[in-house]
Amino acid sequence: MQMQRTQIYFPKSLHRDLKTDAALMNKNLSEYIRMVLEEKLYSRPVKTVKKKASLLIIAKNAISFGKKDLARNFDKYFEASLK
Repeated sequence: MQMQRTQIYFPKSLHRDLKTDAALMNKNLSEYIRMVLEEKLYSRPVKTVKKKASLLIIAKNAISFGKKDLARNFDKYFEASLK
């Protein structure tokens, strides 16, 4: 497959989360970003590991943002993270 190089700027928090997810899936950042874009563009199903990575990101963000009601409202935060 022939690749085209491009440059994208991400907010620091998004870049951190992408790197975290990529590491959890044992992929490099470029591979992971291509996979996420293909899933979005071509409606491919999300891998189970990605869902697990999302849970870690939710928990990390909840702690850093001081969500004191995480245990009580976890479903709400999880649903919001999938959008």
